[in-house]
Amino acid sequence: MLVGPQGVRAGWRLLIFVALVAAFSAATYPLQRRLAQEFGASFTAPNVIVGELIQFGIVLLATAIMGRFEHRSLADYGLPFRLMLRKQFWAGALWGFAMLSFIVAMMASTGAYSPGSLAITPRQIVLFGLLWALAFLMVGLFEEFSFRGYAQFTLTGGLGFWPAAVITCVLFAAAHITNPGENRVGIVEIVLIAFFLCMALRRTGNLWFAIGWHMAFDWGESFFYSTPNSGIHAAGHMLNASLRGPQWLSGGSVGPEASVFDVIVTLAGIALLAKLYPTAKYPTTSDHHGATLVAPPPSAEVQ
Repeated sequence: MLVGPQGVRAGWRLLIFVALVAAFSAATYPLQRRLAQEFGASFTAPNVIVGELIQFGIVLLATAIMGRFEHRSLADYGLPFRLMLRKQFWAGALWGFAMLSFIVAMMASTGAYSPGSLAITPRQIVLFGLLWALAFLMVGLFEEFSFRGYAQFTLTGGLGFWPAAVITCVLFAAAHITNPGENRVGIVEIVLIAFFLCMALRRTGNLWFAIGWHMAFDWGESFFYSTPNSGIHAAGHMLNASLRGPQWLSGGSVGPEASVFDVIVTLAGIALLAKLYPTAKYPTTSDHHGATLVAPPPSAEVQ
């Protein structure tokens, strides 16, 4: 029950990882509570930067500890820092902003989205634009590494990539249920987006494409196009934008993520990603027990 051919079984290792994250979260809770009292709980760029940085640090530390015992590096879990902000990251960012732009353009063509006037001055556009870019970089790092880092790698070793992806996609959606204004349609679409991001991990070999996509999509949604992001309005957005019309077109209180156009674009993105990145590259790491976790040939598994 505890030990298999490759050592401690995947489920137990994942439980240890979760326990470490919980312990570090509890240890930093007084700091997080004090920061919340000091800066408030509003959705501002500084709050997001500090909050997500702390959460990312917790997950990073827990992963590093597990990696020490498993004789693996952070790169094995999908985060090679030598590739930080390199080609794959910016390719993902381009995909994220382009996919969101297609969604908003289709919403605008049906009257579901109107950009309105500028909400801030040109100088503030530069300032808030940079701050929100950094904030959503932190969001991308935390959320991608939390759900598609150690968890995805470990479950892949025990179940295979796609069964593991189903679990992490559902967990990713469940983490967004408590967002203000979120609804069932938005949650279903988040599962679909998570599947796209798992596909990106599978085909690029690491998380940097997904992190760039995550950053750019959220930045475009919250700041540039100034719509709700999973039901939350960002402070310091660029436009006095408005959503109107049927909820299935506009997304309602959730924003573009609950629009039918998001479903269309995400499905198209999955198909295009599969075509442009035809080879599975994750996982490719040999563990310290000698078993090799490699991507199987196309005949052995649906890519």
